[in-house]
Amino acid sequence: MSFLNENNIIKEGFFTDILKFLKLYPDLKKNKKFKNKIKDLNIKVGDLEKLMNQELKSYGSKKKINLKTYSIKDFT
Repeated sequence: MSFLNENNIIKEGFFTDILKFLKLYPDLKKNKKFKNKIKDLNIKVGDLEKLMNQELKSYGSKKKINLKTYSIKDFT
């Protein structure tokens, strides 16, 4: 039995680190390059979502996966 909450694996690691970094450097929220990278992250999340849905469809599943996209506000 595992005590790790599988629903929060990424949230507790990757996004927590971004949030801590933004608290140390709040001007980064206004940085155009940083905003573009968040946009790129959302594009990759969309690509992953499409791939996962194609795989599910190939297995005969009618389920659809909807992954959350992010904005700067999610980290403040």
